[in-house]
Amino acid sequence: MPRPAKKGICNTCRRRKLKCNQALPICGQCTTSGLYCDRSDKPTRFILHQELPNPDSPRTALQDQNIARLFHSYTSNISEWYDLSDSACSFGLEVPSIALDEPLLFCAVIALSSMHACKTSAPSFRKVAEFYHHRCVQFLIALDAGDELISRGVALAATCLLRSYEILDGDVDPNMHLRGAYSMASLHDVLSGIPQAGLLGAGFWNYLREDITFSLFEECPLKMNLESTPLMIQHTSDQDYLNSITLILGKIINISFKQDTDGRQWDYIKEDLKSWRNSCPRHMKPYSRLQGEITTSHLFPAIWFLQPCHAAILHYYLVAMTIVCIYTSPKSLEGLGGLDLPELESQSKEQFLENFALEICGVAFTAKVPSVLVNAFGPIAFCARFIKAEASQQELIRQLLACKSTIGWPVERLIGDLKTSWGMDQE
Repeated sequence: MPRPAKKGICNTCRRRKLKCNQALPICGQCTTSGLYCDRSDKPTRFILHQELPNPDSPRTALQDQNIARLFHSYTSNISEWYDLSDSACSFGLEVPSIALDEPLLFCAVIALSSMHACKTSAPSFRKVAEFYHHRCVQFLIALDAGDELISRGVALAATCLLRSYEILDGDVDPNMHLRGAYSMASLHDVLSGIPQAGLLGAGFWNYLREDITFSLFEECPLKMNLESTPLMIQHTSDQDYLNSITLILGKIINISFKQDTDGRQWDYIKEDLKSWRNSCPRHMKPYSRLQGEITTSHLFPAIWFLQPCHAAILHYYLVAMTIVCIYTSPKSLEGLGGLDLPELESQSKEQFLENFALEICGVAFTAKVPSVLVNAFGPIAFCARFIKAEASQQELIRQLLACKSTIGWPVERLIGDLKTSWGMDQE
């Protein structure tokens, strides 16, 4: 009679028949080998649906018109979520190209696309989503150390897609794949200051943004230690400025949520923010702005940008400013304006925090660009609790519910957390 599996052992070590030290966020064996550390509650089993195309041959599977439509939905729509900070559009161009011949990535694409369809328009696609999701995880945990799918960034890209799948599915632990992919992302040379192009680099920046989103929801440090990671100096594209502020914000989150900071660290942070802000080209600022008014129907500012990455840049900058304001004082924000923010006049800390939150909502909901909205949930979760005006609170709830119907993101928990922070009755 087989012995029951020991609780806490990762499924990757179980498959490889190795001793697992059960460390989190990734066990010692997976850290050493750079493998995906599968932490699902029980080992993934193959789910058989005879009528669904076999993903072992993606090009053959794509002859099924439903699968072809799902693949097209990813390439024409969903992939933009991941190319927000990548001028090469690796998730929109390279991922589909590789997926045509690579079952692991093909399964990730179809799983995410079908779950998105399930949540926005066609609930019947759940069966398809679950089938390809299980197959994708099965492919991931079968990878061996040194597999080229890891070194090329294919496995990391797949896990970024799977995390979005888990979020759309409303999984109790949407952080599962974020933990599992940690070893792949942490091996990225950017941690040592060496930029990496292509899918591996794009996967790293997506992982870091997803890590930031989770940390802003949970108010906890990132899984990734960025302490010794140098800041980006050269920016060859507008997207590089987003990656740069992403790195700065990640450092700020780790410092603030570990709560072991001193005054000098905040001085360094403010200098980093100033230096980055001063390097931003003028065209990245909003080209049009209408300030919101409680007395009108425009409760949030209307803020228009040339590119989606410019909106995401301001989001992360506002979150950074919010954290600095929380842990220091409003006076310390002097000289940190710019990027066409309203003048940082002499206000109370509460006024600063509310204004930053309203700006974040305005940036997110003016153009309603899906990639910006997806990236905005973390900033909204952390900052919108400082909104005091009831009319603005109700408008935010309305806008979030509208997002659910268009991009499929489950917003119930976010709305519930905000209502709790506002002291609003739960319905």
